[in-house]
This record gives sequence, structure tokens and C-alpha cells, in this order.
Amino acid sequence: MKYVNFQRGRYVVRVTVPLELRGIIGKRELVAPLDADKRSAERAAHGVINGFLATIDDAQAKFTATRPTTTSAAKAHYQAELEADDRERAGAGSSAVAETQALFAPRRASLLRLVVAGQIDGDEAEALIGYAADDLEAKGLAPTLPRGDLLRALAEVQLDAFARFDERNKGVVVPGEPKSALLTAPGPPAPMTAQDRGTGATLDDVLVAFHKERTAGARNLADKTMSEHKVAVRMFNEFMGGAMPVRSITRADILGYKGALLQTPNRYAARFPGLTLPQAIKANGKLEKPIPTLDPKTINLKWLSHLSSIFRWGANNGLVDANPAAGIRVDEGKGYQEPTRVPFTQDDLQAIFGNELFKHPARYETPQWALLLALYTGARSSSEIARIRLADIYEEQGVPVINLSLASKNVRSKRIVPVHDALIRLGFLPYVDKLRRKGKERLFPDWEPEDKINRWFLRSFKPLVGINDSRKVFHSFRHTLKTALARYGVNRDVSDLITGHADQSVGGIYIGDAAVTMVQAMSDGINRIDFKLPITSLDHKSPEK
Repeated sequence: MKYVNFQRGRYVVRVTVPLELRGIIGKRELVAPLDADKRSAERAAHGVINGFLATIDDAQAKFTATRPTTTSAAKAHYQAELEADDRERAGAGSSAVAETQALFAPRRASLLRLVVAGQIDGDEAEALIGYAADDLEAKGLAPTLPRGDLLRALAEVQLDAFARFDERNKGVVVPGEPKSALLTAPGPPAPMTAQDRGTGATLDDVLVAFHKERTAGARNLADKTMSEHKVAVRMFNEFMGGAMPVRSITRADILGYKGALLQTPNRYAARFPGLTLPQAIKANGKLEKPIPTLDPKTINLKWLSHLSSIFRWGANNGLVDANPAAGIRVDEGKGYQEPTRVPFTQDDLQAIFGNELFKHPARYETPQWALLLALYTGARSSSEIARIRLADIYEEQGVPVINLSLASKNVRSKRIVPVHDALIRLGFLPYVDKLRRKGKERLFPDWEPEDKINRWFLRSFKPLVGINDSRKVFHSFRHTLKTALARYGVNRDVSDLITGHADQSVGGIYIGDAAVTMVQAMSDGINRIDFKLPITSLDHKSPEK
């Protein structure tokens, strides 16, 4: 692999820094050690190399930004002329300088105007203003443009310098403003560094204190939420160029970050390993077919919302004066929008569950049960299903249930869902018992990482069965159940209890018949649904209710 060498028993990434960039990066070579194992070294090398090349790319951008431009050269010459005039007046006296300029300046100004107009060039233009171009080149301040263009620009600036000289000769106290656009154009703003912002607690410090308090209280934050908080802070720090003192972060910073998120490619950390958020945006823009950017709803509900929550806690606890992220959201509009996720149709379900994978229920393992549970429980995501423990599957009032209290992150999501009779007939409960006998703790012990099944379903299985609609994703199983509950006439209150749109802790108030428990009502409701899947069941009997 390019840039990877084997040295002293281990692999090493080495990238040489171009000569002109060494002063910016501070090194002549970027080096990072890898594992001695070739395969793991190759996996890690991609991210390291990407990071090094991005560092060089950023340094090249800084180098280019600091290289002389026509504007910077014009301003340097203008300033040099005023300083030279000051020195002459200090030596010979203002009167003597004024007399000399009165003799030669008008004729020279007329010729310079002809240079600006392009009517004088070559040796004659060199004789008039060539000395200024030579001086800029000697100082390293000359821009890379044709000599004739540079001479015309300097001639234009020299006319403004003559105007200042004339004002001095007339005793004008307050000099006039230059007329040349080259002199009035603003220079690039200097980027604000962490040192410019001072010192103090950073957003990372606020997050640590926030999580410490919430994990000690009765209402703990879910692990997934805490993980997303950390990612939100990391992404913001990458945008800012490092961890800034939290009191120095302004509303303008958050608005700028919102703009960057709208350009950020989906799953940029995985798709552009080793690159920061700004670097990933730049790399994505160079692709022939750029990766789609973050959905506005995701930006609002995750990254801006999490950031605001952290700042709000910091403001409430005196670590920051106010919440600069308060109310900042991407405007999603109020008109009709095409849904980003849609339920599966009956044809889709036939294609999915009619596949050879589902032909033999007695052989079902993680992939089969994962998709069936997604369809019959309405779990919010593949990661929610992945966290189900065997201890979460038991009988409640004679009804087999799955307790999603630990698998979910908010109060309403923490619920029990009755096991559908179709799952029982396919042998789900015996499968659970088999795992218990093997000493397993989780329903899907081989499901790592949390999005493993989601990725497999989207990248491999869905295309295999011919479903190409990008709006149909793993989460579509949940939409399919919710649609079926409505179509089969399940009471809205019971449907909300099943899908986690209502808090089950007060679920009893929704059941009109006091003799019917919440669990029984949900079981009756969910078992009204018949998806008519093309699977031959094992005829395991459903328990009497």
C-alpha cells in the first residue's frame, strides 16, 4: 500500500510534506505506527493516510491563501510609496519635495494613465513603473500573473499615491481615500484560534459534568443518547477546528455549524475515515457522484438538538452564560413533503419473507428472527432490537411479551409488546429457550455492531429481493406495523401503547373495560393483524389467553 512501510517488525505510515508546506505543518514528514499484523495494519492505514493527506491539503489551502495576490501587491506598493515620500520629506524638506514633484509628477501621471489604459506597454511601461514590480519580486510579494498585468495594476495604484503626495504638498491634514478598487478591497479575515478565544471549560468539560449528573440520578440517560451526545460534541469541535472555551462560543458559530451540517455527507466518519467534518465536506465535493448529505430532520432531531441540550444544561449550571444553540433549526418548510420512509407493501412482504432464507423456520437464526421481530413488534430501529436480552422475554398475565424498557431510550419507548401468535407458531419461544440453555444473555448474541443487521438488510438483502425504493429501509417494518394496526381497526389508544406513542405506565386509563388489562388489550389488538406471509409455520400452539 502506498505510504505504508514495514520497519523494525511493524508497519508504519510515512507521508513526505512538500517543501513549501513544511513551515506551516512544522514537519518534513508525517509518521504514524501501525500494527505488526498486516491485515489490521491495512485496515487502520486508510484512515491514517486520509488524515495525513487532508492535513497536507489544508496546509496547501493556507499556503495558497497567504500567497501574494494582485490586491496584496497593490497595497504593499502603495504603502511603500507613502513611506518613501515620508523619508524624502524628512530629509530634503517638504518644500523641496513639493517643487520636484510639481516639475515631474504631472507628466509621469499622464503616462501612467496610458499604461492603465493599455496604450503604453513593453519597455516604455517598464521604464515608468517596472521598478515597483522588481521591488515586489525581490521581497517575495509579487503575485503570479503576467508582467504586463502587474505593471498596469501598479500604475493604477501609483496614481492614487500621487494624489496623496499632492494633498501633502497642499497641507491637507486628513488624506483622502484611495480610488483604486485594488486598494479598497478588504483583506481576508484572519481565522480565530483557540488562543484568541481565551481559556476556560470546553464543551467536552460541560458534557462530562452533564453525563455525570444524569447517570447519578433516577432518570438515567440511555447509553445510545450519551454516545450521540459525544458524537455531537466531536462533530462541533471538528467544525470549530478544536475544543473552544464554551463561554466564547457564539450564536454565529452555531449558525455556521448548521450551514456546514447541511453540506455534510451521511456517515462521513465511516465513509471518509481519518477526515474531520470540514475535510469530509471538501472530499465529498470532489467526488464525481457526491454522497447524499444529512437529512434536515436528522440535523434538527439529533445534532442541533443534542448540542442545544448540552448548552442548556451548561447555562442552567453556570458553566455558560446562555444557550447559543437555542431555537436554531433547519427550516424544513410547512408544505407537503415526500415521506423519507414508507411502509412495505404486501408485494414487498411477499418478496422479503418468500425468499429462500425463510423457507425452513426450524433453522431460523439472527437474520430471520430480526426481520420478523421488526415487523411484529414495531421496534424503532435495528439497534433497539439488537439490545433485547433473553430476560426481557417472559409472560405477563399469561401473555408472552418482549420488554423493550432497556432497549429504548425515552419514557414512551420503554414498553412491553405482546409476542404475536405468528411468531409463536414459527417457533420463536423454543428458539429463546434454546439460547437460554446455551447460557446466552442476549437474544441476538452475534449482533455486533448495533447496525449490523440494518446494513446487511439495506446493502445485501433488500436489493436481492428486488426492492429498490430508497424510502423503504429497516425502519419501514415499524411503519408497516403501524399501518396494519390502523387498517385492522385496532383502537388508536391501544395502537399507541403497542408502538410506544403512549406511556404504558398510565396505560390503564385508556382501556374502557376494567376487566381487560392493558397487556390483554394489546395482545388482542396486535393479533388482529395477518400479514399473510408466505411462510409455512411449525404449528407451535399459542398459549391460552
